[in-house]
This record gives sequence, structure tokens and C-alpha cells, in this order.
Amino acid sequence: MPKSLGSYLETLRTVCPEEVVDVKKEVDPKFEATTFLRKLELEGRSPMAVFPHVKNLYGEKSELPLGFNAFASRKKLAVALDLKPEQYKMEPVLELAKRYRNQGTIEVIKSEDAPVKEVIKKGEEVDLFKLPIPTHNSKDGGPYILGSSTAMRNPETGVYNLAMLRLHVKGKNRTTIHAELNHHSGMIIKENREAGRETPIALVVGHHPTFYLGSLWEGPYGKDEYEIASSAMGEALRVVPSETWGEDFMVPADAEMIIEGVVLADEVDEEGPVGEHTRYYKTIRGGKIDKRLDPVVKITAITYRKNAIYLSNNMAHADQGFIGSLPKEAVIYEKAKDSCPGVTAVYLTPGGVCRYICYISLKQRVAGEAKNAIMASFISDWHIKFVVAVDEDVDIFSDQEVLWAIATRTQPHRRFFVIPEAMGASLDPTVSLESSKPLTSKMGIDATKPYGEPFSEVCEVPLDLLQSIQLEDYI
Repeated sequence: MPKSLGSYLETLRTVCPEEVVDVKKEVDPKFEATTFLRKLELEGRSPMAVFPHVKNLYGEKSELPLGFNAFASRKKLAVALDLKPEQYKMEPVLELAKRYRNQGTIEVIKSEDAPVKEVIKKGEEVDLFKLPIPTHNSKDGGPYILGSSTAMRNPETGVYNLAMLRLHVKGKNRTTIHAELNHHSGMIIKENREAGRETPIALVVGHHPTFYLGSLWEGPYGKDEYEIASSAMGEALRVVPSETWGEDFMVPADAEMIIEGVVLADEVDEEGPVGEHTRYYKTIRGGKIDKRLDPVVKITAITYRKNAIYLSNNMAHADQGFIGSLPKEAVIYEKAKDSCPGVTAVYLTPGGVCRYICYISLKQRVAGEAKNAIMASFISDWHIKFVVAVDEDVDIFSDQEVLWAIATRTQPHRRFFVIPEAMGASLDPTVSLESSKPLTSKMGIDATKPYGEPFSEVCEVPLDLLQSIQLEDYI
């Protein structure tokens, strides 16, 4: 059976049922669904949540259930990558990096065989207000389509680009779209608008998590990202002609829903505010929450499965963090290991919003190699502000272990270093207030034991006994 959100959910229910919760109470997509998720998060839980009883934007019972938190733990993403739930540390990174190296394939199927074509809405039937589109945070400007992957085509080569963009719902068939100009999707929209052209887009709302891991691949501009999605999925990506453009624009056949539309060539509308991945609202000078003018999208068609789940993404929480960090970790690991073969693991920590703080472990071969690994990590991803390098005996997936290494294996005046005025992230609240340019300082912390010098020995119980003891034999 082709991979889909439904096949993934079925696997989760079988392999780790504690990672799924079905909400029995009717909820409002405005604040209530995300507040429920926040309540779970405060208890240390982030299961995939399915809301079968949810209202649409008219306040009526929605035809479709709402889904959240499909990506909200590394255990879930390990399962998505055909690993065991307990293989959630470095194994998903290595598996994804391996898949990225494989050549993806595309399989074209007929419309009558495509699950996403079971229900088709066009013309006057197009109505976003009939969907359970959430408003997430208390000061958000309205409902947002989040967690979908936006497909568009390179105007010069025709290859497909994928990006997880946000769309602010403005009417039953009208949204804005936000795409950073230094991202591939932003380049495509900008090029088309400068030429007076509309940009056809298709939102893939709900698919197998590996499809989104392909969507978030970070590589050279111009590579066909439908093929990358196929590589990440480990199988052919099935596609079908769109309703609006036919064979000129193919869409994933096994999605829950496809929303087709065009980015208008010359129209903009106010976008925002919306809570960002940093868990802040972007603030501009004067302390005001940022609103901006973004291109307008006209929705032309909506197609979906009869039993579709409308999948959203819980912005600024684990649901967004982990699906974004895993592709980055795969790239950082590959590049860091190229320059420092002793690198064994990398981790973008949730405390660093899965972007800004990177832990890296390595087995040093020569003095200074840890510092080289830190520099390679900074170069691999410009979002990173802090890199901590530790020895391979330290579990980088444990903040306590990393802090222990910082506390006991380094002196700040010797092996902390700062790089001033480097390129940073525009959404980092520490740079957005200080300058119109996203410049940031970066800090590297070498928390490895001094190479080639005597150092205190770690005290530990006998390891063979630790491995052999079974707690149930004692208590």
C-alpha cells in the first residue's frame, strides 16, 4: 500500500499507541484545539491528536476531522522512517541522510485511481471556511493553513519545488502566502511577479511524514523536490494531474487534501501577526507586533479523500520543531563529518527551538578537531547560534549530560569563543529589535576533554554488571 497519513496513523496505533489520542469532545479550531495541545505539552506529552468532532470556520460541525502533532516527537519520526520507536536518537538522522542520497522516482496514475480525487470542489464550491482551519495563538491575526507543503514549479526549468509555507486565510477562496525571498519558493514567486506572471501552487495538506521530510530537504536550487520527497519516502511518489492545470501541474495522489490556487501577479494584503517558531511574535522597532504585506493567493480547487483528516501543524511547538530539525541534522552531520571524520552525532535541541542550539559529539583524532567540528556546524546551517562539542561518551540527546560536560571538561576563558556579526535568522527576537539586518554573534563551546593530556577518570559502576542486571529481578 502506498504511504499516506492514514497508513502512518495506523502504524502508530499499532507500534506505539501512547503516541495517539482521539479527542472525544467537540472543539473549536479557534484557540481551543491548540490550547488542548498546550495542556498536554505542559504534562510532558505530545501525541498525535485527532479531533473527529470539530467546528469549521462557520461554527458548524466540520465534515472533516482535524489532526495535529503528527511530527511532535522523534519517536514518531523514527516510526515514520521504518525504525523502532526506541531508535529515536541518531538513527533517524542517519536513515534520512542515506535516503536523501538515493534517486527518487515519480509514478503518474489516473485520476480515478487517486485517493485525493474522491471529492472535488471547483468554482463556487470552493470554500475554505468549510474546513476546520485553526487559529493557533491568542494574538494571531486569524486562521492559518500551516503544516501543508506548498508545491510550485521553477519557471525556467519546470522542476517542482516544495516548501512548508504559511497561508493566512482572508476569504472563502482567498489567502496570503508568506515565502522568504532567500528561499527557493520566494525566488520563484518573485521571478514570476517581476515578469507579471501568476504562480500556480498546490498545497499538500496531510501526507506521510516522510513526504514532509523530503519537502524540507535543504539543497541546491533547481533540483526536483518531488524526487527528493520520493527519496525520503523510500518509494515512488504517486502523482496525478491537477484540476486547474491538468498534466501541466501534477499533484501527490495519496495526500489527504490538495488545495490548488494561484499567487496573483500584483496583489498584496496584510499578513499576520502569527506566532513564530521561536515562540514569539516577530516584533519590529518601537515594540509593535509585526504585520506585513504578502502576495495574495486565489484558491481554484480543493480535492480530498472521503475520509480525509485535515492536518495542521502546531506552530512554535514540537510538532513544527522536530519535522524541521531532522533534515537540518542530516545536512549538518554530513558536512561536519566531511571535515571531521570523528563526528558521531548531532542534535538541534528543542530548547533551542530545534534551530539555534546544536550539540555535536566526536572522537577526536588530533588537537583542535572539536573546534573544527564546531565551525563546520556553523557553516552547515546559518540559523545556529550556539554549538557545543562533547566527547563521544556524552549522550548529546540529554541536556543534563551535555551540561555536565560543560561544567566539568572546559574552562570558559580557554575554550569558549564568540564570532561577532555573522548571518543569523530574521525571526530571532534578539536581532529583530537591534537591526534591520539579521546579524548575530555565535558562540562555540568546546566541552571535550583536552586532547592528549591527562584528565580525571569518570567514575562508574561495572558496565558488564549494569548491562546484565534486570530491575524486575529486584523489585
